[in-house]
Amino acid sequence: MLVCKKAWGHPFATFGCWDHQTVMKWIPFFVVFLCTALPGCGQSRSPEEVFTQLLERISNVTEVTVKSMDPVNLLPSYPRPRDLVLPLEDIRVGFSTYIGLGRCGLVGEVSARNSSLGKFQSPTARLLYERRFLRQLKRCIQDLQQSNEKEPKKFLAEVQSIADKKTAILPTVYWNATFGSPEFRVLLSTHTEALPKQSSSTSTELVTALRFISPQGLERQSDQNPKEQSILESQYYILQSSKLIGQLLQGMVVATRSMQQGSELLETVAEKRQFCPMGRKTVKADYLFNVFQKFYIGEAQPYISLIHTQARPLVEAIHELVQEQKIEIPDAFQAFYDQTLNSEVDKSAWVKFNKALSRHTIAWQSVLKQCELMPRI
Repeated sequence: MLVCKKAWGHPFATFGCWDHQTVMKWIPFFVVFLCTALPGCGQSRSPEEVFTQLLERISNVTEVTVKSMDPVNLLPSYPRPRDLVLPLEDIRVGFSTYIGLGRCGLVGEVSARNSSLGKFQSPTARLLYERRFLRQLKRCIQDLQQSNEKEPKKFLAEVQSIADKKTAILPTVYWNATFGSPEFRVLLSTHTEALPKQSSSTSTELVTALRFISPQGLERQSDQNPKEQSILESQYYILQSSKLIGQLLQGMVVATRSMQQGSELLETVAEKRQFCPMGRKTVKADYLFNVFQKFYIGEAQPYISLIHTQARPLVEAIHELVQEQKIEIPDAFQAFYDQTLNSEVDKSAWVKFNKALSRHTIAWQSVLKQCELMPRI
């Protein structure tokens, strides 16, 4: 079969005839060309595009101009290590005390701690070391307290002093192993794009990992389990493998700004009460209801719901972890937390997002009620 291509401007002329195989060969290239030429072909629209279109539709139907707003506030970067990692007291003992720790079965732990590798322990390894050491030391103290020998009595005072110092630094070690750690720096990074509309990411694994880590600042029976470190490190691996929190925060910023602008449009219409005179539905009201159904309920609202559903348990889990801290939290972290996920601070992205959602819902209700267009079930 031949396909003949007509010359431009000459309906009866051709520049050549192509056989069927040639036509089929060029079809994929033609499709790629069309997708390149046509905007949005083969691509899922970004959250920004979805909310921009929603605002434009509301503005066109209501004939109210979208008010310009201040540029979107950029989310803060996670603080630098030097502003987060807290210094630890260097506890030193005399040689005789070091030898005496052999009674407590701790010489091996101390030697490992002072080795070239031990001096560069990861924050999590340091946390596990301090917990093991303190637990073993307290057992030793109990044994010494039951002894009537004079020498153990003298040694008892020394190990009790060590135990007191180790107990005092444990909260700092725990802080450094959580919000001061490299893994949490990755987890809470805001240098990412907004959560994609069709994201399949879920917060379940992150929440489980955070809640596993939350009680790690306490001494645990499992400290004697040689698998404890690998179990803990597996939870940290989950944290540093996800950008979900940053994506959710960026999504909140995009959605919040658009909902605030959309609310102003709808509130202006509701206040003037001219859109549906005498409470009667108009053609414009039908147009607006179509915008509500297609562009808000159909596209924007599912994205808003996705953000809320994924973020809420993460906000709660991080709040629990913050509450577990027994040190004075560094100012740099507090400022970051207050601007992002702190559910108790009005200026946080999470609180702003929820307030904007509540306002936007009420704004839609106000207009739809005036026009007797509230959805019926």
